[in-house]
Amino acid sequence: MSWSDQEGWHVLDVAGTDRSELATARRWAEARLATLGEPNRIDTLIVVGELLENAYLHAGGPQQLRLHQSHDPCEVTIAVADVGAGEPRMRVPDRGGGRGLRLVDELCLEWGVSHHDDGKLVWARIECEER
Repeated sequence: MSWSDQEGWHVLDVAGTDRSELATARRWAEARLATLGEPNRIDTLIVVGELLENAYLHAGGPQQLRLHQSHDPCEVTIAVADVGAGEPRMRVPDRGGGRGLRLVDELCLEWGVSHHDDGKLVWARIECEER
């Protein structure tokens, strides 16, 4: 996916390791998703939270949260940039976690990772309906 070629991206700089910023990022995302119907907005916010949480837990913290909504068809793309080199992978759930990417996989049309010289971008696309 080429992120810089599309207009309409909303970008929030979230650099750092302070997980208390998760609530701020969720509120920011919710404000940008106001045109979505409630079920789609909730699903999208779950994916936003999971991708950000994974960046905090496994990649030294996110650098940016990016959102893009297309209208025909209605789809939301969520992208979280981080400087980690690791590859997100689904694992067998246990008491320590392992449910996040399974949830992302269930809610999204597709998700993936784009690696760059300065880290990676974990992205997901969700089908939606507008109000």
